[in-house]
Amino acid sequence: MREILHEDGELTLALVVDDGSLMVELQSTEHGPDLSEPHEVVVVVDGQGRRLEVEGPQRATAVVHPQLEEEPEAMMLMVRVFEFFEGWELFADESD
Repeated sequence: MREILHEDGELTLALVVDDGSLMVELQSTEHGPDLSEPHEVVVVVDGQGRRLEVEGPQRATAVVHPQLEEEPEAMMLMVRVFEFFEGWELFADESD
């Protein structure tokens, strides 16, 4: 599964399920932000920072949940990349 959370001319953020793990994937264009800047790229889940796996200035990933359950609990994902900042409530019950 791959779901785009944000996409513009410089930055794409996607949720990816790989071997049961839920990850956020960050991809930058050639003229986009440098994802290898450790203090400028931050991923937070429910107030806890996540370790970023940097694969170069244009690609990085972070584990949101190491083993996704069949019925996952709601969680808040926040991502900051330089001036870009956005948050998403994941798995929230829409009926509340």
